[in-house]
Amino acid sequence: MDEHKPIPANSPAFEYVYVANQRCDCGDCFAVVSQELCNTPGGPIDRVTGRCKGCGAERSFDFDIHSFFGDFEKYDRFRQTDQHFRAAMAHVRERRLEEAETALRQVVDPEEGEPAFAWGHYHLAQVLFMSGRPEKALEHLQRAAAIQPLEADIYTGLAHACRALGRAAEYDEFLCRAETLREKSGG
Repeated sequence: MDEHKPIPANSPAFEYVYVANQRCDCGDCFAVVSQELCNTPGGPIDRVTGRCKGCGAERSFDFDIHSFFGDFEKYDRFRQTDQHFRAAMAHVRERRLEEAETALRQVVDPEEGEPAFAWGHYHLAQVLFMSGRPEKALEHLQRAAAIQPLEADIYTGLAHACRALGRAAEYDEFLCRAETLREKSGG
């Protein structure tokens, strides 16, 4: 995601999930160490700082919280998003792809879900791919990669979608990127 543009968030809990799912350049994950409310001309921003569990580097993440700021009934909205995500994963395990797709679309919905939830986009892409729609899968994988650019599994998914679409050069590029990220993270 564009580091200068605030990350859309529809609940405080998602902010913590987002930070915990980011990877540092060293390959490890972040843990939240501070949170600060900032009033900007564009509206309220929640600045969450994470510290890498591996190298100790700190990184700040700015979240656009206008969708729920001051509306306390919406503060726990991520619970519903998480329920949709868990239901979707159960549907995937049962090969009920239509139901999984519906639930995952709710997960990444801009108004009611969390549009910056990379794993929601990733799993929606997997369902779309299994449903024979690699071009739509590619769109969601690209969103996931923009949100979490250091996640190897997302690049593996991008590679498979490109292969299905006959885009051999991109397949090789994404597969190589995935392997590099895996080596870097020790996994």
